[in-house]
Amino acid sequence: MSRTRAAVVGVGYSTIHREKGVDVRPLVVDACRAAISDAGLAVRDVEGIFEYAGDEGAQDIQRMLGIENLATYADYTARCPSAITAALGAEMAVLSGACEVALVVRSVTREWGTMSGQRLPTAAGPAQFELPYGVMGGVIPVMGMRKQRRLAEFGGTEDQYAHVTVGARKWSALNERAVLRDPVTADDYFGSRFVAEPLRLLDCDYPVTGACAVVVTTAERAADLAQPTVLIDASSMGTGRRADWTYTPDFVFGGTQACADTMWRKSTVTPADVDVAELYDGFTHIAISWTEALGFCGPGEFGDWVDKGDTIGPGGALPLNTTGGQLAEGRLHGLSFLAEAVLQLRGQAGVRQVPGARVSVVANGFGPQCASMVLTR
Repeated sequence: MSRTRAAVVGVGYSTIHREKGVDVRPLVVDACRAAISDAGLAVRDVEGIFEYAGDEGAQDIQRMLGIENLATYADYTARCPSAITAALGAEMAVLSGACEVALVVRSVTREWGTMSGQRLPTAAGPAQFELPYGVMGGVIPVMGMRKQRRLAEFGGTEDQYAHVTVGARKWSALNERAVLRDPVTADDYFGSRFVAEPLRLLDCDYPVTGACAVVVTTAERAADLAQPTVLIDASSMGTGRRADWTYTPDFVFGGTQACADTMWRKSTVTPADVDVAELYDGFTHIAISWTEALGFCGPGEFGDWVDKGDTIGPGGALPLNTTGGQLAEGRLHGLSFLAEAVLQLRGQAGVRQVPGARVSVVANGFGPQCASMVLTR
């Protein structure tokens, strides 16, 4: 495989809002312009735009930014593994020569993030087998079944899930952008209501309105730009066997293990080299599954490995989701994990900075929709 590498050279955020009814379009422009400026580039330098599942497609973003022409672009659907999908697309475009500078964007509204209130379809086709179990009422029931399966296969208690939630708030308290900054305890976790037993309210991420953007270019171009170079050392996607959300032989890991295996085979580093992990936490059990799939501990070993939360919190052996993740920063749906990984490797994460961080891993999605990246300083 080619050892040519792409680099993430710019990071930008909009403000993040908890209320509904916020126009996301100016937030998209703010995040994009911030990322381009952070890279030390100008809007005219952008040749490609890759966005994930936003109301504004690549061509809409092009118009809003005033870009004259795009040499390449793509709009990824929600069937792809969250917003890191767009970053992988940008990486491949840069490495192939389709463009030299690519802008990656994820915008999301609180209304989009509250998908479980959707109207139920007619019970025909596959829905006739799913509706009786509430599956078509949104992703929540499926996630409840997946947490149930993990508990059934590996045993243990729900304490390990509480540690993920409590840890997220410890990190979000250090992040001025986070929408949920008040601390929570294990008692708070166990006191939160079930939304699809055994899935609790505090197992779930928090829908927001906001935008995040990053800029990807070649390693050669990155060396001449404003920021320290952060390379994409390896990346991959994965579906797992018999890819499906509902009719699958593996409710615990889905495609995470295959995705991780592919990435590590391509990488110049190993799990032992990772200093900080930014792992998808749309639901607590997803972050747990990714931790095991990536090889930080064995399958079913998270409960002991997390050491009552000390392993993943500030000062821990493997800091996890250092913005507070989607559980606390807000559901920016994946791209914020990559943005934070870059800031950590640059040494620019402020009071939440992991000392000496030089390798970070990012993972998005779950079930049949998985993607991951490992980045190096």
